[in-house]
Amino acid sequence: MKSLRGLESPQNSLIGRINLRDTNIIILLATLLPGAIIFFVNMPYLRFIMMNFFAYAIYTSSWDLLYSYSGQLSLGQALPFGLGAFFTIIVTHSFGVPLVLSAIVGTLAATVVSGSVGTTTIRLKPGYQGIAILLFSQVLYWISLIAYGEEGVSVFIANPLGPTIIYLGGLVIFAFAMLGVYLLYNSKYRLKLLAIKGDNLAADVCGINVPFQKAVVFYISSFLAAIAGAYYGIFTSHADFSVFAVPNSFLPIGMAIVGGIALVGGSIIGSAIISVLINVLPIWYSIAVTYFAYGIVVILILKLRPAGIMGFIHRGAKNESSKPTES
Repeated sequence: MKSLRGLESPQNSLIGRINLRDTNIIILLATLLPGAIIFFVNMPYLRFIMMNFFAYAIYTSSWDLLYSYSGQLSLGQALPFGLGAFFTIIVTHSFGVPLVLSAIVGTLAATVVSGSVGTTTIRLKPGYQGIAILLFSQVLYWISLIAYGEEGVSVFIANPLGPTIIYLGGLVIFAFAMLGVYLLYNSKYRLKLLAIKGDNLAADVCGINVPFQKAVVFYISSFLAAIAGAYYGIFTSHADFSVFAVPNSFLPIGMAIVGGIALVGGSIIGSAIISVLINVLPIWYSIAVTYFAYGIVVILILKLRPAGIMGFIHRGAKNESSKPTES
């Protein structure tokens, strides 16, 4: 009880330590290397897949942070993601604001709106909370469809940023966002969130302001998803109703399951696999076949490796370290 109260002190805040031997950091660095190499390669579609990956890795980590450490469930994570994309494009389209500034405004606006919506659901049980957020996202789905039609809003002409700058910016945003999530995962603040996830009443008895902390982590999660959505809006120069669609809300969940929840490396690996899958398969097959394959991958992971690919990596590393060394 005393140790949990100690987490309230400023020095035990959101900052953790970086361990260069941590598997999550190794995976992050290993991802940045090919990302930097592709920057110098003149292959537009490969760059496009990587930019999708940058956005969805951050998007997945936003959902994973909310669920894995505070026990809150969002089945409508497309709410902050879609608002980030829409606000970014609309501000540039309607007011002629430079796209980078629009992305900053869009991210902050999406965070405020989504975080405010999320705080109305924090007293609900996870299942009901997930459905409530999903319903909010579907309201925006229909509003955006009615207001902007199937074509949505585009700023192709108004986008002065070249593909090289957009790609490099995405690489930097991805690196800092994932590092920030890693530091949060490895901070003492995580213990407070885990206490809340384990038992709200017990955490409250130990002196943790449960509603406030749930609201805080919801705003952090919304901020990350809004960043991902804003970047998605930048590299596509477009936003339409599909960003609020149900499949887009379930993508980060599937990616987290494939890679492994509660781990930065899991968000990276799962996002990489699914991003390649949903961007490469449609070249040869239909969207229906693509999502069928995506569903099969998720089901197989759940059946064969519930801890995700990161669980397999950790198990292999543990077995390797437990082998006796030769004298």
